[in-house]
Amino acid sequence: MSDSGRTRSPVAPGDIIGGKYRVERVLGAGGMGVVVAARHVELDQPVALKFVLPEALAGKGNLERFLREARAVVKLKSEHVARVYDVGREGDQPYMVLELLEGTDLSKLHKREKPLPVADVAEYVVQACEALAEAHAVGIIHRDLKPHNLFLTTRLNGTPLVKVLDFGISKAVGPAAAGQMQLTDSAAVIGSPVYMAPEQMRSARAADVRTDIWALGVVLYELLACTLPFDGETVTEVCIRVVNDDPKPLAELRPDIAPALARVVMRCLEKEPSARFQSVAELGAALEPFSRSAVAGGAPRVWRAVEAPRGALD
Repeated sequence: MSDSGRTRSPVAPGDIIGGKYRVERVLGAGGMGVVVAARHVELDQPVALKFVLPEALAGKGNLERFLREARAVVKLKSEHVARVYDVGREGDQPYMVLELLEGTDLSKLHKREKPLPVADVAEYVVQACEALAEAHAVGIIHRDLKPHNLFLTTRLNGTPLVKVLDFGISKAVGPAAAGQMQLTDSAAVIGSPVYMAPEQMRSARAADVRTDIWALGVVLYELLACTLPFDGETVTEVCIRVVNDDPKPLAELRPDIAPALARVVMRCLEKEPSARFQSVAELGAALEPFSRSAVAGGAPRVWRAVEAPRGALD
């Protein structure tokens, strides 16, 4: 790898990674990692490479979280999760080889095209529920769901396909947690504050499947109403509002939303986890009648209730 232009990315276009992937361009960078588009030099296969930023490697547990994401995602077979092909190291830089996606995340789409059609929003979140149903069934809680982590691409037939991204701070529960290093301090707060449930703000260890359901409720509210249900100028202000305030009724912000759909969204945002939907399968089934595929007369999805892993609803 060359040594120039590395202030944010550990690699640059033209670098050969692992002896077989040629970097083509940087796709994006976050607080912990950078993602680049690359190509397998022998197979001519486009892929994405995800690296941990050098400054993040020093953070407690960051490398293990990075590897945990790969281990979590490789277990999932849903078409709504980006494939992980491999992991490796280039010098002291760990990387993950992923399916390269073409499209946009729902955050960018919403900024560009808001307000999004109600049926499209319902469709996108129903598809996210399909990915999370499998993840929850094997004991994986995402803990950082937000529009930025829901990526919209298309199937070969042109129909929309949502992929759930970034399982980097996912939590294993039940049998999936056996033998795993416990990385999260009991007092730690992990996730994006405006999408975090009240119990998650109190302790990262409190996260369970209903924490993901809360986050999906925030996503639904934001994409439908074009505003967040809870916001503030500081993290503290956001936390206070999440714990104490009720969101403004959706009907006041988006009159074309059916009352039944508004009730689905508001149930996701109940302060008490026991008052929310208890599984993403239950949420998906409630949302499906409002989705684009249902409106278009498509065959209904089959939602199978799966037993939550031990610890998932503690």
